[in-house]
Amino acid sequence: MSARSGVQPPGPIKREPLAEGVPLSHMKPNKLATSAELVMLSQPRSVHAERFRRLTTTLVHRHSGSAQVIAITSGLPGEGKSTVAMNLALAFADASNEKTLILDADLRRPSVARFLQSEPPFGLSEVLAGKVAAEQAILRLEGTSLEVLPGGKRVDDPLELLTSGTAKDLLAELRRGYRRILIDTPPIILFSDADAIGALSDGLIVVVRAGSTPKSSFAEQIAAITSARILGVVLNCATASFADRGAYRDSYYYHEYYNEERKKR
Repeated sequence: MSARSGVQPPGPIKREPLAEGVPLSHMKPNKLATSAELVMLSQPRSVHAERFRRLTTTLVHRHSGSAQVIAITSGLPGEGKSTVAMNLALAFADASNEKTLILDADLRRPSVARFLQSEPPFGLSEVLAGKVAAEQAILRLEGTSLEVLPGGKRVDDPLELLTSGTAKDLLAELRRGYRRILIDTPPIILFSDADAIGALSDGLIVVVRAGSTPKSSFAEQIAAITSARILGVVLNCATASFADRGAYRDSYYYHEYYNEERKKR
């Protein structure tokens, strides 16, 4: 590790075996698991998927090129931040057809790997510990320009790794290789990881669960963000009665639009 972090450098680095200079993790086929939560794949022509596309458009136009690296957090567990992060990453990859990376920086309870068909052997925690190189841990997904750097094994003190010079150098390196980087982080009320990661990113998106997140909790999580710019708030799992009385109407016209296109064919 970098001497700047004040942490003793690790022992000899054990690298993943290579085959003709290509990491084995790149040679294995990697696919996303079938999941109803990934609406960008399971329901690409739905109102829900369209809202993720609209969010990408808003982020691109409102923040121009200043939102290359976006961290996603929530106040408490169970508010859907990882699902939002995955769908948003898929929306960016689909819209730009340029290399997009989703990075699981929730080293306390990594969850991005659950969206993959097979459990990856290592991830971010092993990269930051110097056990493998980043290119050996990043998974390329078939049929998409999205790539995944899973969290890897849980660690006792992730904040030490995430604020190290190694983490800063890694993110600087990833910025050069990807058009957009989405980072899943731990809940910000419980841990300071998200605020620390947000300081290395271009801003934070805060996820709140409709009808579940108390107002006091929302106020507390906003107050906990001291080192990062807030790019926006995502209201997850909103129902028509709670957030938008026109949601059912919009869904009807959305599907009717595509039905009319099919009739013309």
